[in-house]
Amino acid sequence: MNFKYGMDELPFSPATPSDSHLFVSGQGGTDPITGEVTADDLESQTVLTLRNISIILAQSGLTLEDVVKVNIYLKNRTDYETFNRIYAREFPRPYPARTLVYCDLNFDLLVEIDVVAQLRKQAR
Repeated sequence: MNFKYGMDELPFSPATPSDSHLFVSGQGGTDPITGEVTADDLESQTVLTLRNISIILAQSGLTLEDVVKVNIYLKNRTDYETFNRIYAREFPRPYPARTLVYCDLNFDLLVEIDVVAQLRKQAR
């Protein structure tokens, strides 16, 4: 699947593998084909963001269970507790290591997430 971000493709890959890990670039709550933001609430954007990440992971035979590190970027500090409830529901235990920061995001996103997943031996 060719992921797009806004009207033009940006100069980075959705994911890049190493010998042992897959590094997934920051994803947001956008339609993966059109690049359009399809929701204006945190829950919908977070669920779609994780779906987009799952699609990228699946292309390498991986799932959210293979994720070992998550970086989260939230637009609004007041969304922290709500985000944690959604995150806990969507990510399997044991949870991966994670970092969460607050910042201004492109494309009117409320959340952006990037992950590092460990490649399975057969996928290496």
